Amino acid sequence: MTTVIETDQFGGLLRDHRRRSGMTQQQMADLATLSVRAIRDLESGRARRPRQETVRLLADVLRLTGASRDAFHDAGRSHLSSEGPGAAGPETCSPPVLHGTTVGREHELQSLVELLTVDRQRLVSAVGLGGVGKTRLVSEAAGALRDGHGWEVLWVPAAGLSPDLRELRRLEPAVTGAGGGRGQDVLLVLDGLGQRAEGPLVHHLLARAPGLRVVLTSPTPSCLTGEQVMPIAPLAVPGHRLDHDAAALAEFPAVRLFLSHLRRLRPYAPRPAATPAVAELCRALDGVPGALESTAAWGLVHAPEELLHCLARDPERFSAPPASWGPACDSGSGAVRRSLAVLQPPLRERLSTLTALPGSWTLEEAAPLAGTSLADAAATVYGLLIHGLVRTADEDGRDRFRVLHRVRSALADRPAALPEGHGIPAEYAAAAESVCVAVA
Repeated sequence: MTTVIETDQFGGLLRDHRRRSGMTQQQMADLATLSVRAIRDLESGRARRPRQETVRLLADVLRLTGASRDAFHDAGRSHLSSEGPGAAGPETCSPPVLHGTTVGREHELQSLVELLTVDRQRLVSAVGLGGVGKTRLVSEAAGALRDGHGWEVLWVPAAGLSPDLRELRRLEPAVTGAGGGRGQDVLLVLDGLGQRAEGPLVHHLLARAPGLRVVLTSPTPSCLTGEQVMPIAPLAVPGHRLDHDAAALAEFPAVRLFLSHLRRLRPYAPRPAATPAVAELCRALDGVPGALESTAAWGLVHAPEELLHCLARDPERFSAPPASWGPACDSGSGAVRRSLAVLQPPLRERLSTLTALPGSWTLEEAAPLAGTSLADAAATVYGLLIHGLVRTADEDGRDRFRVLHRVRSALADRPAALPEGHGIPAEYAAAAESVCVAVA
């Protein structure tokens, strides 16, 4: 159950994308679990009110990413009817069913639950780069609050909501009727807010329901009054000093997550000798869970060393999982471009300057390069961490930071590369090259 949208452009765009992909209407219908008639009616314009969930499913089937996916969704939202007696409001649904494994988020999960219960924060934004796991974390927290604390949970996919969130007006009976108006605890999740939002209706709901808490997931803060921002960072990756110790490498969250996905496909893989290659993959992918999962999906046909070698040749090679694996999560260059697009020019300029620092760096090293004071450098890095474009890099017990590899590449307008000065072990290079050429 999701927001209903109306459009007179969607059908033509759907038809054009389907034809370019080489699919028939029957093939698209099968992959999207829709009827052929539904596809035909959408393309012809006879069906003028596709549900937002349908738009998302079709975008997944067409494997749209980046600007193409944004334009596809914009076509669906472009004629959203104005608020009125017949206007469609958001329908709540259950939190998404979690597939796979949640690894390395124990502290974030505890912090989010405590923000909402102990600290009684009423408006929280979980922000971070696409694919970093915001929805998964909030869904875990929602389940813990529902099952362990008896909260009512209202989950609203935010795609299709207007910037002023006027559709939330229709949620007021559900929010107050669920007990929030009497001070009982209700969690409202707006998942996937794609733009900065206006807050009057959110604050109206909070005022009407003393027991209500609102959690947003978004790439960047919504800037609503009273908002508590909780940045969701990529998973920790190991430094090179541990490459000789497979057991120690396997304890790092990014490596654990990658191995957990790989073992679902190959229960006895990988061998310990391949763990350094897995660690290097995790570094190259910046520890972003969505990127780790989509790359690990290809582990059924590639050994870790082969994955790493193929990634060095084509950094976007594994940005989407195999078609049979499931919907793609855009954690690659498209997600980075969208986050860069909303940066204020001064912050983007300083980010470009910081890419001149190889590897990881400290605030003391960043300030002279940027020509700023230490305090200004700290403020710059703070903003970049909130946007998910810089990550912490605890490599020698000091507070160090690192610009994400895909961010460096996007700013330089070139394909992403593996970490500076590193690659797969030389003894695997020849074998990996032959395999990658064979399957290319």
